[in-house]
Amino acid sequence: MVTNARTAAALALVLAAAGCRTTEEVLRDYEANLVAGGYAAAVPEVSELAGKEDDTQQLWRLLAGAANYMADDKANALKQFDAAEEVFRKNDQRGVFSSMGTQTLAMMTNDRTIPYDGGGLDRIFTCIYRAIDFMCGGDKDLARVELNRAAQYQANWLYDRRRDIDAAQKELDSAAAEYQKKEGQANATSQADRRKTTGSVIADSGFAAQIKEHCGFDPSSSGDLDTLPKAAYMNQYMLHLAGVFRWLDGDSPLNLLRDAAAYSPGNPVARRDNAEMSAGRSPRNQVWIWVEDGLCPCRDEWRLDLPLFLIPYAGEYVMYAGMAFPVLRERGYAAASWSVSAGGGTSQFAELASIDRLVRTEYDVYMRGALTREITRTLVKIGVQVALGAAAAAAERRNGSNSGDYLALKLSQIGVATWAATTTAADLRSWTALPKTVKVARVDRPADGRVSVFAGGQPVAETVVPEGNALIFVRKPSPVAPAVVKVATFP
Repeated sequence: MVTNARTAAALALVLAAAGCRTTEEVLRDYEANLVAGGYAAAVPEVSELAGKEDDTQQLWRLLAGAANYMADDKANALKQFDAAEEVFRKNDQRGVFSSMGTQTLAMMTNDRTIPYDGGGLDRIFTCIYRAIDFMCGGDKDLARVELNRAAQYQANWLYDRRRDIDAAQKELDSAAAEYQKKEGQANATSQADRRKTTGSVIADSGFAAQIKEHCGFDPSSSGDLDTLPKAAYMNQYMLHLAGVFRWLDGDSPLNLLRDAAAYSPGNPVARRDNAEMSAGRSPRNQVWIWVEDGLCPCRDEWRLDLPLFLIPYAGEYVMYAGMAFPVLRERGYAAASWSVSAGGGTSQFAELASIDRLVRTEYDVYMRGALTREITRTLVKIGVQVALGAAAAAAERRNGSNSGDYLALKLSQIGVATWAATTTAADLRSWTALPKTVKVARVDRPADGRVSVFAGGQPVAETVVPEGNALIFVRKPSPVAPAVVKVATFP
């Protein structure tokens, strides 16, 4: 019996959860370690989880790679990022839904069952961090490969998002139909009817207002790929870093510096670099410093009941109808101000890229599909409860409340409602180690080569760079966490 199988599956999930830590708990402790500056302490648990190579391994590999990167453990950081890149490639070839196979119930539970692949931002930052460790280790060729990959992933961003949305919708349509069929619904709703009802829920002004208030997402406009401006998803950090690297390494910047200046019009460093490159000038004894400040938004869960007045047939037969969505929780800056001192002069940093904004864009694109998926799941679960409830009521009228038919149908209805309640959950997985913002400064190399970086007026990094051009990378996740400093030189 399908209900028995469903109940057993739900029980297995509960028992499994009782014996292990939840994703939320792991992410919470991981964040606490980064905020405290315990970069090495953040590695063991996520690294162990990555080693299980399950559908969520990509998330754990990215988190482990980032913690190793901040702990300056280049070998293990590259190892985790290499493995993450391999998962990206496999998912490009087969799609993230291939491993789900025919697990209809999985897609009908919540988005946590979808294998974690990460968005375009994840792929781009994977390449950025690999490139930085390669160039700081003296391997400019491998650094160039990674930055070229990052630029290509950026160029593919829109196509990849459309592909993912279409694949998810097709999988959901198939799963919804199969679930209704397995539950024996004689009058199962068609795909067209489900989409029509879902559309009416999204269009309801009261429902849309709740989503906008709690999630900061406007169902009428947010995350619409047809109207999304390029500035909303272009990673200026990658553009500028890749452009400066190619400029210093003797390659054509391939319009990277032009685009960095265009998408960061208020940044004086990006403007200057583009102007000098366009004029054919070559940098001499210049130092660029990029600061990755703070931590990007993470996800919390928000739950709500479906407005049942939108479902005319629901009424008394619905025992549970709820939905859950992730909401972004912004986190603080590491410092209110940043400056650099070199040769007796002081320069201020200027924001190059708001990673908060890029995370918000990818969240909005995700939510446009997630909203439809979660409403559809809820409607289908409601429909099964209604069908079973109506059948139980008819059996009661025919044979009384003590009849076997009535009891079996009522238990099935309760089982469906219980399963719906226990599987309603938001997908809180995201690469929470990314910075909140990226700032940049450019200074002349002083005669003594000494470059000092200050956060909130306090010294956090001091580096002596040799003759020639140099790139300095500073990462500081919180006010109390020590700054991580990496240096690449171009003699």
